[in-house]
Amino acid sequence: TIIPDNMCFLPMHRLLLTCALIGFLPFFAASQTPVQSADSSKLLFSVPVQAVFATADQLSNVYLVNEDNALEKYDSTGKRVARYTNNRLGKISFADAGNPLKILLWYADFQTIVTIDRTLNEIGQLDLTEAGFQNVRSIAQAQDGNIWIYDDARFRLLKIGPSGSVVQESQPMNLVFPKRMTTACIRDNGETVFISDPVQGISSFDQYGTLLRTYPGLKTGWFEVLGDWLVFPENNTIRFENLARFQNLSLPLPVSASAAETKVWVGRSRIFIQTERGLEVYSISP
Repeated sequence: TIIPDNMCFLPMHRLLLTCALIGFLPFFAASQTPVQSADSSKLLFSVPVQAVFATADQLSNVYLVNEDNALEKYDSTGKRVARYTNNRLGKISFADAGNPLKILLWYADFQTIVTIDRTLNEIGQLDLTEAGFQNVRSIAQAQDGNIWIYDDARFRLLKIGPSGSVVQESQPMNLVFPKRMTTACIRDNGETVFISDPVQGISSFDQYGTLLRTYPGLKTGWFEVLGDWLVFPENNTIRFENLARFQNLSLPLPVSASAAETKVWVGRSRIFIQTERGLEVYSISP
């Protein structure tokens, strides 16, 4: 759904939904400000870095992994404030800044999770192979301080503690899905856990690891959860899906995202677009 030109004449409940989505605000029902245009995306700053991954926390700090395999942290003005490197564990596959005080770095080649604090100082490591997990594809922070992993050897979604002990586990997914589950991303909004499989769609689970539902029409790799909304780039748009309310919306990406080979990430209230010149950081606001 693209926002129409006569948006100001939309019913009030539709107008409120549009305002909140464009602002990427987590409390979607609170905003009552009319939206001027879907093209009101704002370039906050650019970083002259070629990033292989980018995300943000709820404090508007930006985290990127550069081509030298270093994690860099930038404040809301674009000033670099910290840097972390560890080349003994291979390449950083993923960074989860859902908790800005305890950031998770996933080194998939060595099956190791590194935990760093807000100053990017290392505070812990967990070798999943030593903990008894043979083939973990994806990890994510759980809202209760634990860690979600998908163990491809057991075909299960698991919640584990900082030491690797199993807290919750799902049923075997090979008994549920017609094809082997290939997890690309896990997200936890405090009530529901979502897993994306680029071929079979997004699946939802409760906090005990019980499968709730699969959405085969939502085929994406990377996505973000903002409250009840799933957000992910799709072609030249950002797509919003509220699975509880069966609502959706698509907003156009900035023009720079249309170039060939451009990478796009969504993190909290930020859109990241990797261009030839560097990483552009956008906020979309009313």
